[in-house]
Amino acid sequence: MIFISAKLEVTCLSYFNLKGSSTVTGTEVALSTNLYLPVDDGGIPTGGPAMYKGIEANKTFTLGPQEPSVDDCFVFDKPGTSIPIDTRHEPLQKLATAYHPETGIHLEVWSTEPAFQFYTGKYIDVPAVESVPARGPRTGFCVEPSRYVNAPNVEEWKGQVLLKKGAVYGSRTVYRAWNDKV
Repeated sequence: MIFISAKLEVTCLSYFNLKGSSTVTGTEVALSTNLYLPVDDGGIPTGGPAMYKGIEANKTFTLGPQEPSVDDCFVFDKPGTSIPIDTRHEPLQKLATAYHPETGIHLEVWSTEPAFQFYTGKYIDVPAVESVPARGPRTGFCVEPSRYVNAPNVEEWKGQVLLKKGAVYGSRTVYRAWNDKV
């Protein structure tokens, strides 16, 4: 008997920089929730949700050169046990808005997913490639619609990610952007 084991790990993150420069400093952000999944020492969510200190739902805060430093999974008030595997029929909900006053660029992220990772780019470390310059910390931020991070390993959350035979997984995400200075 021959066993072949392969692990394919794909990470595709949408980074945004509304300023168009080497930093996201000055970007004004508002998250539609301040509930998040607290993490253990290894950065893995193991329970929650809980209130995130320093962020108020739907209240604008500004990204500075180093603060706030956020890399957490934000969730809405729907219980983790009641999230269907296919959310495409659910109404879109706004996850976050962002705006940069110097460029006039706005961004809204909408999804049927019950959670999203908000990341302010502290660990970005991308080397230069050909004519594209290197990217370092705080050169972008992410709003990543998702299911609860670590859901397969938390009994109460498994139903939102466990795809059974014959079931269909689905979700919808919309990124809406515009410039008010054009």
